[in-house]
Amino acid sequence: KQWYQRRVRGDYSEAYQHFSRAVAVNPGNTIAGINGAVCLLYMGRLGDSILQFESAIKSSLHPTLVFNLVSLYELKTAASTSKKYQLLDLVTSKPDWEAFPFEFLRL
Repeated sequence: KQWYQRRVRGDYSEAYQHFSRAVAVNPGNTIAGINGAVCLLYMGRLGDSILQFESAIKSSLHPTLVFNLVSLYELKTAASTSKKYQLLDLVTSKPDWEAFPFEFLRL
């Protein structure tokens, strides 16, 4: 609760520390990973935010995670399509890939 309040109040650095600790304790905590990456983005650290999302995606193909990562790829480079195709390959390599909302990849 405290980490979320800090994020809402705009204390992104402190909120990021809380999210990072939550992920360290439970690497499968996708929501904390997403929120930590969003804090990095709000702190102007686009590259670090992308790295955080890419790290989180290794343990979870949560659609929100993929959607946000695709958005950051589009912000960072006009050549985002190749990164999106890499995500498509990752998604389709998973056993339950048919249930994934492919429109989130914006290809």
